[in-house]
Amino acid sequence: MLLGEVVGKVWADRILSPLQGRRLVLVRVRPDGPDLVAVDPLNVGVGTTVLVVTDEAAAAVTGEATVDAAVVALVADTGAAPTTD
Repeated sequence: MLLGEVVGKVWADRILSPLQGRRLVLVRVRPDGPDLVAVDPLNVGVGTTVLVVTDEAAAAVTGEATVDAAVVALVADTGAAPTTD
């Protein structure tokens, strides 16, 4: 699983029929990972911290073999200690 922040929504001009109607979001993986596009069955908002699964787990969660990243949880708190400036 990857921890990340939703930084935007993704709209496709063309999409495979199994993905029609699926919401797509752009997730920035923490701390310095790459951005990735994930299917979002939870309808999370921009700025939300989420857990994302990839590969076979994402396909299993969505029931679609073409999906390789999917949001599976909304994270309320990471337990990280606050920083002071």
